[in-house]
Amino acid sequence: MYPLSKQPNFVSNIERMKAVSPEVASSFAALRKAIDGAGDLTERERQLCLLAGFAATRNEGGFRVHCTRAKEAGLTLSDVHQLVLLMLGTSLGLAPVIETIDWASDELG
Repeated sequence: MYPLSKQPNFVSNIERMKAVSPEVASSFAALRKAIDGAGDLTERERQLCLLAGFAATRNEGGFRVHCTRAKEAGLTLSDVHQLVLLMLGTSLGLAPVIETIDWASDELG
């Protein structure tokens, strides 16, 4: 399971799904594990991709949880800030970029 956010009282989406359907949550976790093993991307590369996706969709919970995984994979706060800044003008406008930078700083700062 993914470590949770540094934020108090944080509940991940997978935990929320478990409350509704443990079977679906378990199947989703198995799918994610299979996807992780489906290619040659490193853990670092996978975390960069996931963070970009969560930032683009403004999924704060997913972004926060994966900041922890990204740190474990060797990414720094500076790396994550650059990732988010690269999205400025492509997938995100200024306000969402600043918001996402704040999430990263909360988790990795």
